[in-house]
Amino acid sequence: MNSKTLKATRDGFGEAILKLGQENEQLVVLCADLRESLRLDKFAKNFPDRYIECGVAEQNMMGIGAGLALAGKTPFIASFAVFNPGHNLDQLRLAIYSGLNIKVIGGHAGISTGEDGATHQALEDLAITCALPKMTVVVPADSEQSRILTEQIATHNGPCYLRLGRKKIEAISDLVKTPEVKLGKAQILTEGTDLSIFACGLMVQESLKASFEVQKLGIRVEVINLHTLKPLDEISIIKSADKTGAVIVACEHEINSGFNSLVIQTIAKATGKEIQKPIAIESIGTEDFGESGKDSELLRKYGLDYLGIIKKIKLVLEKKKKLSK
Repeated sequence: MNSKTLKATRDGFGEAILKLGQENEQLVVLCADLRESLRLDKFAKNFPDRYIECGVAEQNMMGIGAGLALAGKTPFIASFAVFNPGHNLDQLRLAIYSGLNIKVIGGHAGISTGEDGATHQALEDLAITCALPKMTVVVPADSEQSRILTEQIATHNGPCYLRLGRKKIEAISDLVKTPEVKLGKAQILTEGTDLSIFACGLMVQESLKASFEVQKLGIRVEVINLHTLKPLDEISIIKSADKTGAVIVACEHEINSGFNSLVIQTIAKATGKEIQKPIAIESIGTEDFGESGKDSELLRKYGLDYLGIIKKIKLVLEKKKKLSK
């Protein structure tokens, strides 16, 4: 793998926001003293009149963003996900209730934030944002998807949450041929008949690696990238689950909420209707707070790397076998 292709999703966001700043004079960026970490330094340098440094005051930042939205601006409100939406949920909720067109950027999300430790590893942000009515929720799988989806949410009329990561990861296009990236539409990256893996964020790459390994054993895995959690592409989920009869849901997030819940609820609602057979299901995620450590070591320890996914593949296929008897 060419190491030059390793980029974090925050990098794609930085590229997109600079381009958007050149194209849209109504776009404004607010940040909580993290412009370098969130790749906003170039935007701040090129558009100083449209960059507002709010300091470590995320609740105030959301309030300022709401006011700008009321004035007809398109505010991008950026901080680490543990603070945004973790610290300013009340202000965010009221802004959405008021129908404001705000774009919330949660950086350094997930356990792969690494050495920053549990206090800075957002594992609940998708549960928060997915629970909010009218909210569009997006988790890009690589830097290029982050760039494209940032541009798409900028023109989407309504509140959006964009989840970004710190870890440098492979481009999906270096691993498989990729379909068009479109807000609200799942990407079927590999087709299979034995098992479906629904993933988002860096878990897409790990799922693909796992699928390549088990393919050597004759196991055909369908890997689907659900980069948009809301609105969720339920049709693609139901169709794949019905075809394979076995499902793994993989997300770098708390396992009892957010992405995992959305996918399983979709399958449960379709069972007895579009889906006429039992579906074996396993989930991959965290069940506790994180800890400090290298990102690769944490992913391995918590079963979020491709080796952990392979274990789950074997487990869910055993479940599928039992259900078919």
